[in-house]
Amino acid sequence: MSDQIWFQKYRIIKLLGRGGSAEVFLAEHIKLKSLRAIKRISKDHIQHEQLLNEAYILKNLKHSCIPVIYDFEEDVFNSYIIEQYIEGTSLKVFRQQYRQLKENLILKFAIQICDLLQYLYSLDNPILYLDLKPENIIVSDNVVKLIDFGASVFKNNLFERKFSFGTKGYAAPELYTGHTPDERTDIYGIGALLYYMAAGTTYDCKLLKGYQNKYIKRYSKSLQRIIEQCLRQHPFLRYPSVYVLKNKLLEINHKKIICRSINEESISIAVAGTQHRIGTTHLSILITAYYNKYGNKALYMERNDSNHISEILNRYQNIKTKDGICQIFNCNILPNFTLNLPINKQDYPVTVMDYGCLDTNNLEDYLRADIKLIISGGKEWELGNTEEVLRLLNKQEDIKYLFNFLDGNQFGKIIKHMDKLNCYRIPYEPDPFMQKNNEYLNDLIKSLIKA
Repeated sequence: MSDQIWFQKYRIIKLLGRGGSAEVFLAEHIKLKSLRAIKRISKDHIQHEQLLNEAYILKNLKHSCIPVIYDFEEDVFNSYIIEQYIEGTSLKVFRQQYRQLKENLILKFAIQICDLLQYLYSLDNPILYLDLKPENIIVSDNVVKLIDFGASVFKNNLFERKFSFGTKGYAAPELYTGHTPDERTDIYGIGALLYYMAAGTTYDCKLLKGYQNKYIKRYSKSLQRIIEQCLRQHPFLRYPSVYVLKNKLLEINHKKIICRSINEESISIAVAGTQHRIGTTHLSILITAYYNKYGNKALYMERNDSNHISEILNRYQNIKTKDGICQIFNCNILPNFTLNLPINKQDYPVTVMDYGCLDTNNLEDYLRADIKLIISGGKEWELGNTEEVLRLLNKQEDIKYLFNFLDGNQFGKIIKHMDKLNCYRIPYEPDPFMQKNNEYLNDLIKSLIKA
């Protein structure tokens, strides 16, 4: 087979797989020396139209976790789609390699799948995927990628084509009853994938609920409830949107991050700015207050010479102090003048270090932290400082960049020039001690403290 040349430019390497409707081959583009996946289906096959549909849908998609379609070919008997070859292992094979998957990995995969579906729904002409199953998910370095869009349909064209019934064990009931599918149909598919990852077997709605649950009872009650709600027979009983489902998954994941820092290991968070007076103290105290609010003892450490903490201490009376650590509104704070005192790290599983302005003097200490944050301004006269820090950090991928004192439009313009760096906008919150709830800020901090 390796000697076969197709369409005068693709050298066939091997057969990757054979499904009910098509064969998939690994090929090499002879001139470009790059790998391709080629799907072949007979023109006489009942699902030939489905392959054409996949080509039509894929040509409009641009996402790093969805294959690019490069070409479409045909001969007398067959049609061919030439796609980007997605390296990795199918979720089916990946799951079979383990007796049990850790819950945090299941959550990570599910959240990524939600992100992919949200991308499909956000298009000008939204797409329903409709065939979520382990064979259509590729895992590569713990990143999930979505392949095989043959059953997908444009939401606005639901009544113009006959969509597939999906795959038994993963397809929502409404796909078999003739009811119109919607976003909740894909939510059922996510539930079936969650069940498969947790149980290692395909969900069967005909089995008694108690029998099904025995496979997933080793996981948290929260995850079990999510799986059960996703797999409700009637769409109106499921989550109303993938956005809501994703937030539920993030909620569990966030609690696990908090628990990890309490029970397993300590976490160090470093906050630095591209210039002075850009908000490092404010954000550092916000993060410390957030951890303390959710039952985790965090310690703010003033690793700069701004003396902001001294100014705060001068404003308040009757501040509790123990071993050099001050308590302000339930925040544990270590001013710079007591930094040399010995601290028992077991007492404070989370340390939030405020480095002030980043420079060559504090760079080495800053880079040792588990989670590294940089705060920058967005004004024209501030961007030079940002560029200088980017050069200093050499665009390290594990650093998260936050922009302060700008609106959504300004932020949108700036991130276009930040390549693929992780960028966030800091919302307005006048009280760094978070005595009132700010949901948007809570969501931001959840994203920032993921190691």
